[in-house]
Amino acid sequence: MKGTQTKGRMLRRISHMLSLLPLLALSALILLLSATDGRGSHAPSEQPVDGITYTTADSDGRTTTFILPHPPERVLSSYPGATELLIDLGLQDRIIGTVAPYGTEPPAYAEAYAALPILAAPYVPSREEVVALRPDLLIGWSHHFTPEALGDVYSYFDRSVGAYIVPATVRKGHPTLEETIYPFIRDMGHIFGVEDRAAAYTNGLKERVAAVEMRTQARGRRYTAMILQAHGNSLYSMYGPAYIIDDIARKAGADNIVDRQMRSVGPERVLGFAPDVIIYVNPKNVPPEEAREELRADPNLQHMKAVRENRIVVVNFSDVNNGNGRCITALEDIETGLDALRDESERIKR
Repeated sequence: MKGTQTKGRMLRRISHMLSLLPLLALSALILLLSATDGRGSHAPSEQPVDGITYTTADSDGRTTTFILPHPPERVLSSYPGATELLIDLGLQDRIIGTVAPYGTEPPAYAEAYAALPILAAPYVPSREEVVALRPDLLIGWSHHFTPEALGDVYSYFDRSVGAYIVPATVRKGHPTLEETIYPFIRDMGHIFGVEDRAAAYTNGLKERVAAVEMRTQARGRRYTAMILQAHGNSLYSMYGPAYIIDDIARKAGADNIVDRQMRSVGPERVLGFAPDVIIYVNPKNVPPEEAREELRADPNLQHMKAVRENRIVVVNFSDVNNGNGRCITALEDIETGLDALRDESERIKR
């Protein structure tokens, strides 16, 4: 009898263990999947690895990592802001191809740009150009790394080629200088092994930003603003919080009243807002006064108070959209423009 009971208990244990096998297999599968990213590649290991591990985003804003075997020696830049930053960090000799600057580059970059090979395509290189140049790192806009353009970052990773998307070009959330510009500089310092140079450059920018914010606070007044760009024929785009200029304007003392991006809209949409000032993004690189007059010449906007009273602050398109230290120049220009408006208001009152 006792032997029969013992045998029964053993059979029940074996049956219980067998019933757990599917659960154990499922648990093992979950652990395996948690150690990989969405494409099935392994997430960064806690173990030391040879090479340079860096983090970037894909065109949808998802973070991903790649390991470069050594600092890049053949860089293809499809974004002028990246080209300029590499020049700032003394790395222009690594660039084997770049797109032309947006408009006229500042004099500080003119000589370096003149010595660089400019790609045939004006904005995005062809895949044939990329293959022919054999880069070990590509740097570009978020929308450059899509199937319709150069292909996603993973397609380059799979061929052991680095790809990096400039953070300020990822249209996700409410980007700030702290979340986009400074990390971009830090990442380039890390990838190319010039951390000290990158840190010194960033510290200089932070000092300029702190000075602007201190003066903005001392001004004691904030303005409501619309950030506007003209496309001709009374078509405009209004920048929303998904663009870095929203943060730049706020730091200078102007609060954007447009809560989402509006592209190529007519004057009736523009007239739906009544900002204290218009921050006018100047894509043509013309002198500020000429840019103001261009906006004021639109008969459809002449009854808008900010236009009628010439309360227009002009910023350069390249400064705003290069995703590098030139954003601080845009910040300073907006601050200067707002100070001029304040001074003019006080003069009229007297």
